[in-house]
Amino acid sequence: MAEPKIKVKNRRKIYRVVEEYPGLHMREIKRKADLSMNLVKYHLEQLEKHEVVSKVQEGDYKRYYPKEGKMKVDAEDKKELAILRKETPLSVVLYLLSKDEPVPHGEMKEKLDIPGSTLSYHLKKMLKEDIIYKKESGYRLSEPKKITRLLMEYEPPEDTIDEFIDLWESLSLK
Repeated sequence: MAEPKIKVKNRRKIYRVVEEYPGLHMREIKRKADLSMNLVKYHLEQLEKHEVVSKVQEGDYKRYYPKEGKMKVDAEDKKELAILRKETPLSVVLYLLSKDEPVPHGEMKEKLDIPGSTLSYHLKKMLKEDIIYKKESGYRLSEPKKITRLLMEYEPPEDTIDEFIDLWESLSLK
């Protein structure tokens, strides 16, 4: 499906960010588009009003998705994608994907260099959304094939990928 005809340059720029990285919240869109927050807010409201993008409220965040086109996100994928757009949960998911056995909290805390309380907070949210499950010996991904598909289809923003590569290299050296 073709990209919608958007005549306003900044609006088109914002739409392309949303299309390339579905599930970003407004501040991330602002950074990627390199525009002011007020401008991004205004144009997102217009894109939503004209049904080009949709908004999903997730706690304090509003996440934006294209309504049409090649990067349209299925409703069932939106909750996982919203989690994968955050640095700490993405790190946890990628670490769990690299393991064949359940991973204890302490190991993740140490290997990912995440404060215990921060890790617990994100693990609790991921448990609630059924992205992970807990066994007596640690945590596992509920649907590793689905998570892998989402990571392949909806690539995380470059800065998140760069952070992951640094993390992966540091884990490989230990």
